Amino acid sequence: MLKVLDKIEEYICAAILMFISTIAFINVIVRYLTNYSFAFSEELQINLFVWLTLLGASMGLRKGAHLGVSMLVEKFPVNWRKVITVFIGICSVGLFVLLLVQGIDLVAGEFRNKMTTYSMGLPMWWFGMGIPVGAVFLIIRAIQVMVEEFNNLSKVNLCEVKTDKTE
Repeated sequence: MLKVLDKIEEYICAAILMFISTIAFINVIVRYLTNYSFAFSEELQINLFVWLTLLGASMGLRKGAHLGVSMLVEKFPVNWRKVITVFIGICSVGLFVLLLVQGIDLVAGEFRNKMTTYSMGLPMWWFGMGIPVGAVFLIIRAIQVMVEEFNNLSKVNLCEVKTDKTE
């Protein structure tokens, strides 16, 4: 299940990044050759960047690519590190649940008010959906990382117990 989610995440990010890059490149060429530019390109790029940012953050969370300061945590015994891992996981999930709730509220307002983009006239909620969708991915990834880290610490704890008994 998570492998499928990995691929969905990667393909969506790749497609959005390719699309944004292509639109930007074409717009630069057209502007250079004609001194005009596509009015919609900047708006489309900015709005798609919301999707790209949140899905990219989810991928980064899964791969452990976000900055973290573990020096202090590593000074604690394994059992305390487990508690800290769960606490950090719960805080992360809480933050992403807040993002989900606020994102749903934003999208509902955009939908209810029939808001459209300025130059393209597309419904704003299409782009706003990136926030709650990204938040769901982030919640799943935060739980996944917390469980994996907890299990890794449990393995370390078992190794320490076995080493203590053999000495």
